[in-house]
Amino acid sequence: MFAFGYCLGWFSLMLPKLQSPTETSLTFVLTLNDGSWMAGLTALGAGFGSIAFGVLADRIGRKACLYILAIPLIASWIMVYYTYTVNYLLGSRFVVGLSTGGAFVIIPLFIGEISDPKIRGCLSSFFSLSFYIGAIFGYVTTPRLSYHLLALVGVALGVIYLISQMIFPETPMYLLQCGQESRAMESLKFYRNYQPTHGDTIKEFEHEFDSMKEAVNEQTCNKEHLTWRDFCNKRARRAFGNGFVLMLLNVFCGASAMLHFTASIFDAARTPIHRDTNSLIVGCIQVTGVYIATILVDTFGRKPLLIFSAGATCIGMTMLGAYDFLLQNTYVNMSEFSAWLPLANVCIIMFVVNVGLMPIPFVMLVELMPPKIRAEATSACLVVYEILCFILLKMFPIISAAFGFAVPMWFFAIICLLGSIYVACFIKETKGMLINDENI
Repeated sequence: MFAFGYCLGWFSLMLPKLQSPTETSLTFVLTLNDGSWMAGLTALGAGFGSIAFGVLADRIGRKACLYILAIPLIASWIMVYYTYTVNYLLGSRFVVGLSTGGAFVIIPLFIGEISDPKIRGCLSSFFSLSFYIGAIFGYVTTPRLSYHLLALVGVALGVIYLISQMIFPETPMYLLQCGQESRAMESLKFYRNYQPTHGDTIKEFEHEFDSMKEAVNEQTCNKEHLTWRDFCNKRARRAFGNGFVLMLLNVFCGASAMLHFTASIFDAARTPIHRDTNSLIVGCIQVTGVYIATILVDTFGRKPLLIFSAGATCIGMTMLGAYDFLLQNTYVNMSEFSAWLPLANVCIIMFVVNVGLMPIPFVMLVELMPPKIRAEATSACLVVYEILCFILLKMFPIISAAFGFAVPMWFFAIICLLGSIYVACFIKETKGMLINDENI
């Protein structure tokens, strides 16, 4: 996720440079349409990646999928390095999208299967924390390194990730599904840091392993009889509905658009602070928000953080839209506010978004789905998520150029308001529930 965050940080700051005849490092200049396709194709590739890795997860295992994630990532940076036409850049964004989509399926599934329920929410939040730390790394390096050296850094991150995965065993749940009980026990000992110091520890470990084995046996038995009715019963319909709403809320809260077009938003706000500096500050705020989420998610629960995050984001988007409207469509003098208001507003939005709206939907998505159809249902929701991302990222720069940033910001505010009401009324709290709990 650090490596994917670096991709985002690179894109956010590099796109305005590649669209400027005076700043581009290439022999051509990107158009507005090229930039929107670069952002959109990442999401489109992620949709295909979600489907592919959703199938591979149960065919070849979580561990093998973790290895495969590195291949498109490294390939995308090689395409960036050897760019001669815009098609190379478009292809690189689609290819890295394949890997990103796979990560959104495999990593939460992997974390869910290796972690203790008491800290599962916290560990899952590190999924986003690593991503934003990587984005900060991209914000720091992109203005300071040459175009080709940045691509080599991306390749190096992919290689480092590939090597680092060698120390982690396959998940105990998948090994039990494959009938490898002894390896599953060793895997669980690794992930629980099992130290048989006294009798209670041994009994507790044996009880957890027996419970896991029983759950996997029941799940395997159910898989053999998987039918369309399993996807259409009352619980599955409710889980799909909640999952789709969480994905829609995550996309159309506006954070993804702001992440991809951070520098462009600050350029439009006419702030005197350089866009690279603004982006770096926002990146640090994002990390702070996600870190706080890792602390709070298993203390206060998922639902309260989601409601707070959506409500606060609604207020922030409304204010940012009002600032842009006054700046672009009236004669009100906003110069005394331009040095601090846009940056402060974006920082507040990105902070509250990352406390809840960005990390928690992916935590709850795995937790809400019935165990029997979890892999398939999660993949389906993530495909919907990527389609919505493609629509958002493709259309956001075009709509913003045509109508100003106020229109999309107010649209995001409305979605956040409706989302907070839906979460409060229809989504159950999943804090502390077992990953195989049938009563969520």
